[in-house]
Amino acid sequence: MMKIEKPLVVVFENDGSIQTHLYPAERGYEQYGILIADLVRHVANAFKVSEDEVWEWVDKERYHQTSPVIELKPC
Repeated sequence: MMKIEKPLVVVFENDGSIQTHLYPAERGYEQYGILIADLVRHVANAFKVSEDEVWEWVDKERYHQTSPVIELKPC
C-alpha cells in the first residue's frame, strides 16, 4: 500500500460541493503552475478531448468564478 507523505493538493466532493485542500510546496507557488498544466493534459486525455478544450473551461472559470475560495482553519 502506498503512503502519501507530502500531498500538494487533495480534491474531493462533499455534499455536492467540490472541496480543495492545498498544501504549500517547498519550492513555492511556481510548482503549482506545472501541476496545473499537467492536470489539464491528464483531464484532456481522460475525456478524449483536446487540451485547448480544457483550457477554454479553465479560462471561463478564471474570469468568472463560480465559487469562492474559502480559507479553512486547521483542525
